[in-house]
Amino acid sequence: MKIMMVWSLVFAVFLIPAAEARQTVNGCMIKRRASCPGADLAGANLTKSNLAGADLAGADLSGADMSGDKISEANLTKANLSRTNLSGANLSETYMNSANLSQANLTRANLSQSTLPGANLREANLAGANLSMANLKGADLTGVNATGALFAMSSLVDANLSRADLTEATLIGADIRNTLMEGVIFCRTIMPNRSINNSGCQR
Repeated sequence: MKIMMVWSLVFAVFLIPAAEARQTVNGCMIKRRASCPGADLAGANLTKSNLAGADLAGADLSGADMSGDKISEANLTKANLSRTNLSGANLSETYMNSANLSQANLTRANLSQSTLPGANLREANLAGANLSMANLKGADLTGVNATGALFAMSSLVDANLSRADLTEATLIGADIRNTLMEGVIFCRTIMPNRSINNSGCQR
């Protein structure tokens, strides 16, 4: 009987975090494949939530804490993610067309194969982020911190990288046709043709 009670307690302990992870915020159930287009989730604490495959198109997630979240294959088209904490989040294969990610914290986030044409990433923190094979066509990356970021095979066609910090970033195979690069910091930067650009290193 005591053994059964102990196992019941252990089982309950594991169930509590799972139940807490499925919180409801302004009518939106925070769970995998949630359907909450246009939801108001501004400033919400959604750390380590599983929103993979969720429909959050047009949602207001400004200032929310989504660090460590699983948001792969989700729809964040035209969503407001300005100043959102997405550090360490998995945003691979996510649709973020025309999304607002200005001043967002995307350090070490996985955005590989994500779709971000026309997205606003002004002054976002992309340090150590993985943007390999991402579609950033026409995106505004003015003033981003992309130190150590990976842009391998990504599309930066018509994008704005003015004043971006690309120290130790990797752009192997990236498409940079018509990309604005005024004031970009290049230091130990691996360029699309695999050459090393140290023009911005301080001496």
